[in-house]
Formats: sequence, C-alpha cells, structure tokens
Amino acid sequence: MQITSTKDIGNLVKETRKKQKLTQVQLAQLSNVGTRFLSDLESGKPTCEIEKTIKILSNLGVKLIAQE
Repeated sequence: MQITSTKDIGNLVKETRKKQKLTQVQLAQLSNVGTRFLSDLESGKPTCEIEKTIKILSNLGVKLIAQE
C-alpha cells in the first residue's frame, strides 16, 4: 500500500484494527496511548506524534518500509 497522506495512515490503522477484532480502547491500551490519540490518528489528523503512530503500527504487525 502506498501512503501519501495522514488519511492513508489512519485508514490503514482503522482497517487493520478492525480485521484483528480490536476495539479502539483495546489497541490504545496495548500501545500505551489514549483513545483520543487513536481516534485522531484514525481520522487522519496531520499533527499526530510519529513515535506513537509507529508504536501502534508495530502493535498491529504493520511494517513501515521507506523507498527512495
């Protein structure tokens, strides 16, 4: 999947979370973030912290790969 916006990241997180049958509360607790942060991330908020975002993606089993 090509990521070109924060909306893309949010959609990826939301779709993956739902496929794994996790609630926002469960994923937030697993990732040690607030549910508000997770909600903002899934909505594509552009100012979400990258470190927390990477932690959530990692907990979902999503690997980030950058290509030049």
